[in-house]
Amino acid sequence: MSEGSGFGVGTAVALGVGGIVGGGIYAAIGIVVAAAGILTWFAYALATAVVFCCAYSYIKLNNATDSSGGSVSYIEELTGRSTVAGVVGWTLVVGYIGTMAMYAYAFGMYGQMLIGFEYVVGLPIRQFLSIGIVAVFVGLNLLGAGSSAAVERYLVFVQAGIIAAFGLIGLWFGAANYQLQLGFSQLGINPILAASVGFVSFEGWQLLFYDQDQFDDPNETLAKGVFISIPIAAAIYILVGFVITTLLPEEVVAAQPEPALLYGALLISEWLALAVGIAGLISTASAINSTLFSEALFAKNLISDDILPHEMGDPDADAAPERSVIVIGLLTAAFTALGSLEAVVEFASLAFIVVFGAMSALALTVRNEEGVDVNPVPPLLGTVGSAAFFVMLTWYLYSQLRAVFWLVVVIAAAVFTVEAMYFKRQELSEGLGSVEKRL
Repeated sequence: MSEGSGFGVGTAVALGVGGIVGGGIYAAIGIVVAAAGILTWFAYALATAVVFCCAYSYIKLNNATDSSGGSVSYIEELTGRSTVAGVVGWTLVVGYIGTMAMYAYAFGMYGQMLIGFEYVVGLPIRQFLSIGIVAVFVGLNLLGAGSSAAVERYLVFVQAGIIAAFGLIGLWFGAANYQLQLGFSQLGINPILAASVGFVSFEGWQLLFYDQDQFDDPNETLAKGVFISIPIAAAIYILVGFVITTLLPEEVVAAQPEPALLYGALLISEWLALAVGIAGLISTASAINSTLFSEALFAKNLISDDILPHEMGDPDADAAPERSVIVIGLLTAAFTALGSLEAVVEFASLAFIVVFGAMSALALTVRNEEGVDVNPVPPLLGTVGSAAFFVMLTWYLYSQLRAVFWLVVVIAAAVFTVEAMYFKRQELSEGLGSVEKRL
């Protein structure tokens, strides 16, 4: 893997923290609080443990390969199974679309709450803002003004700083006015379910692997960046989750989970609520931009490997292919306009649970191969934890949110059907090509 000549550990940490906290804490935390109640902090701690083990597997797989394309490249290089790599690639593409839809939904919700009304000339302002922000960044990426690591590095201090300040002020406020409690008396299945529901909150660090050439000494820089950024992000999640469940009655969060963070800030101060709301807009917008840019580059790699159809874009393009950006943007806009926040959060969570678990299983499988140095404990925990989260989240959706469950099933069936048809077409065209050569 070639060494880059650019950013160091500081930028990797900033991008990692920004990618994790940037949109996730504003979009998904209300869903997690509604599911876990006062044990939200425990749900995030549990999710952190599994994610950290999965991240260890990514780092080790990255060190053992010559590729810089993340999960798909690891599977192709270490196993040679292109079909499995294709399944993972398509799952990630749809998962990132779901993630951006989640960010766009949260952007629209925060914008609606700050503006103070729900409709403009009869149109729902949440959907208008959500689709509008996606369109803005599609346009910027088409103009070549995509994600800038330098800008993101400084922006993350604003985003994480405001939310950390809210957490610390809320902790003081809760201690002064309420009885703080850890909630172990309510320990049961709910916080474990909540950990699986909010799993998508931790996906941002993975984006660092798609453009590693921007870093000096990519292997070492990525390892340090990931292993430092995940605990920092987790500390913010745990702190804010604890504060929200201290400040807000459980029935309030259960009734309206989307703006739980803003409600908690409003209890303390209108100025703090305004700061959190503005930070929410900035963070979710930034998360859309960086994810769109990274996914378009990811799609470009998949197109060049014939995993995605060439109709999606030009794999030889200098930057992100224009058609890839447009298609991804249109699908994101459709998801965020038509889906509920719960639907997009939980669909994206399932997608990343599957992929992270698969990478942990791969690291466990190749641990004894030449050139691979893997301690089996973290990937084993990552595999078992991801499998448990998948089963629990699926059961939760089926038993509690049946409509969301069937929506996820339909989306998954559609993705795999289109994928199977594409690979079948590829095999057919390759077969015809070999026949023509023989003739």
